[in-house]
Amino acid sequence: MIGAGASGLAAARTLQAAKQSVLILEARDRLGGRVHTNYDFAPHPIECGAEYIQGEKVSTWKWVRRYGMKTIPTFAKDDRQFMYVNRKLLPFREWSSLPGMEFLDFRSLKKNGLYQLLTNWIRSGKPDLSLAQFLDAHQIALSPEIYRIADHYVSASAAIDLDELGIYGMMELTYEDGEHFFRLKNGYSRLMEKVAAGLHIRYQTPVTHVRWSAARVEIQTETGITYTAKQVVITLPLALLQQNAVVFEPELPDTKLSAIHGLGSGSVTKLILKFDRPFWERKQEIFLTTLDTQMWWRPGWEQSNEQAILTAYTGAKGAEKLGSLGKEGAIQAGLQDLETMFGVQLRERLHDAMFVNWQADPYARMAYSYVPVNGAGLRSQLAQPLDQVLFFAGEATHRTRASLVHGALESGTRAAHEILSSNRSRAKNT
Repeated sequence: MIGAGASGLAAARTLQAAKQSVLILEARDRLGGRVHTNYDFAPHPIECGAEYIQGEKVSTWKWVRRYGMKTIPTFAKDDRQFMYVNRKLLPFREWSSLPGMEFLDFRSLKKNGLYQLLTNWIRSGKPDLSLAQFLDAHQIALSPEIYRIADHYVSASAAIDLDELGIYGMMELTYEDGEHFFRLKNGYSRLMEKVAAGLHIRYQTPVTHVRWSAARVEIQTETGITYTAKQVVITLPLALLQQNAVVFEPELPDTKLSAIHGLGSGSVTKLILKFDRPFWERKQEIFLTTLDTQMWWRPGWEQSNEQAILTAYTGAKGAEKLGSLGKEGAIQAGLQDLETMFGVQLRERLHDAMFVNWQADPYARMAYSYVPVNGAGLRSQLAQPLDQVLFFAGEATHRTRASLVHGALESGTRAAHEILSSNRSRAKNT
């Protein structure tokens, strides 16, 4: 197993439960991959990576209930959602009625007119377009401010801008897992630790080469040790595959390479600022904005020991821009945006800060994947095993639940069952 993120842990757990011998090689000194909770910044958990269980019906709940973990509902009421638009910080009752907002409810996509337009377009076999091109084709004219809000919402949810997200790939995703979000009370990393309990993991063991044939796999690591296996599950983030961070010998076939390079690696940053005291109203939980930092929320919402902390979640080109500023530059940009939104001076009130840039992480180099124009179907292609020796998992391999923790978990379980099925077939034929 290469990688101890959510998909690798789910695959290893499933295989070990089936009495298979499993070893996970993990490059980092921790498990979880792009799930990473900080327990030192505040008395309550701060999520540096994945933050939410997105849907009341998703498969993550199977793991949550298995380990008896507690959750906190988030964004549960409309009156907690605010928007900085047209130079004003507006409550839901005011911003939701602005012209064009009816097209922006992507969490309830099937309930709005945009979904039907997209469905009709795809059913008629018309060409794939970016979401921006699709809006133009249907003469859906949004004001500059509302367009920027729409772009920021897509940037945050898909890690790519309106002008690069393909509508065919977007519509592969499912919106049937529920509309409500939840945060794990004790942090996502605690769930990963529960899933990993009893698994054999070797940390600080980056893989450099994978030599494979129909008979066996040799895995060379930076530590100088070479491991051999009959089969391997590869859970590397898409960006690492795109950048040849691990060399495959022989090279992966063209079908696999076209999937790898046909999908997109999205960008996300998190700027986490701690203040002396709150300057927001008690009911204010989340803020979508036209400003460069895009979206803010309270990571300690409904925690009994909540501190005065806000997280700025920024995606796509906005994340790349913040990342180019470095930590101090990003902090100053975030403070400026908050001062603009709230009309208060904050620079002397800042007590601490973290800046998380997933594109700069050497073992991720991305946040999560997206499907560009003409990329529909490539996730399934990426997921296909090779010679029943190389198996592929990770959020980028899940056609309907990509970019999400539950998609990653499901992909790992799927890869594990592919191995078990392959082994049963081999046993019958010998």
